[in-house]
This record gives sequence, C-alpha cells and structure tokens, in this order.
Amino acid sequence: MTKRVVTVNSYGRQAASFIRVASAVGWHVRAQMRDRVGIVATEIAGLPNVEVVEGSLEDEKLIADLFKDAQVAFINTTHWGDEVRIGCALADAAKKAGIQHYIYSSMPDHSIYGKGWRALPLWSQKFTIENYIRQIGLPATFIYTGIYHNNFTSLPYPLFRMELQPDDSFVWQAPFHPNQPLPWLDSEHDIGPAVLQIFKMGPRAWSGHRSVTRELDIFGSITHALTSHVAFH
Repeated sequence: MTKRVVTVNSYGRQAASFIRVASAVGWHVRAQMRDRVGIVATEIAGLPNVEVVEGSLEDEKLIADLFKDAQVAFINTTHWGDEVRIGCALADAAKKAGIQHYIYSSMPDHSIYGKGWRALPLWSQKFTIENYIRQIGLPATFIYTGIYHNNFTSLPYPLFRMELQPDDSFVWQAPFHPNQPLPWLDSEHDIGPAVLQIFKMGPRAWSGHRSVTRELDIFGSITHALTSHVAFH
C-alpha cells in the first residue's frame, strides 16, 4: 500500500526537503501551506503525488481534517501563531486519526539542565510540544536538526553571514570556538532522505527516540576546502 504522509508549513526547508523525496518514491503527500506564494511553494504544489491544503494552522477544522486517511506525518511547527497550541492540536488530531508514526522536528530547552541557562526563543516551544506528544502516547520520533549551512550566506545576521573582504578573503564572526565540533547539515538535501529512512524503519525502531545530525569539525573543513583565506573571530 502506498503511504499517505502529512506535512505542515510545507514550503519551509525541512518539509520541502522531505516532500521532494517522498514524492519521488511515489508516496502521496498532503502538504499544508499558508499560501502558494513563492518559488518553493510553486515547486512543491507542482510535484507529482502532492495534495496541497492551503490555509492557516490556526483553523481548527483544517487541523481536524488534515490527517484523515493518512498513515504517517512529518511535522515541523513554526512561530507563525501560537506555536505550542498549534503543535498540541496537531498531535491531538494525529492521534485521533490513528497516525502510525509521527516524526516531529524538535529542539532542546536549555533551561532544564540546572546550569542557569536561559530557554532560547523558538527552541523551548518545540521542547514543550515534544513533551506533550510523549504524554499523549502518540507513536513518535523526534529529530533535532543542526545548523543549516544554507544559512551561511543567505541571512544578513553576523552569526551566519560570511563577509567578503577587499583582498577577496572572508571573515565569519560567530561565537564558537574554532575547534568545537558543530552539528552541521544541508537542509535542502539531508533532511528529506533521513526522515524517509526513519519512516521506512518504522515506529518499532524509532518510536520515542531522538535523531540528531552528526558533529563535524566545520571550521577545519571549511579552511581545508577553500583556497581563499578564512579568518574566524
């Protein structure tokens, strides 16, 4: 039987990466998106085996109908709207529909480790949703994605942006030790195949587990790969 999988926020990098792979192997994808504006939304909507559900996740009826006749779901919530409320509502609807394997893209809450660390915005909400999913007994796996190297030059923030210097070198200013291994991934190409493989292995192999990207010595790798000098500050 061909699987039907549900995704939300489907032109985001994580969901889009998975949809491309799932569509290519013949799975039917029910892809929620707020609208069809943009290059990625147009691409996803045009893929074979993809059914687009257009509308807001603050619409209770949309959520209630989203998981009908589906077997599995890959869910990545965002800060659009009340993320915790939406995340819990999605989990409730998935359980009511009998979803067999629910993969949720989560993040840690640093405040729970007793070291005086603060909870990070956009992260702790996901951890709250993860705990709710565990509490209601939904067969679930939780992926923890690393740093998108796709953000390396695409965002105008010092943490990500590499700045070209007059001598054609680059400067990257980021609060990481040069020798600290970091979890790094290509969000466009790594997430989709990884999620598909977790689905193929099934909930018995992965239910309740967390899957994380492997660590890389990214600074050394970049310096070795580039012919231009890279200065880390």
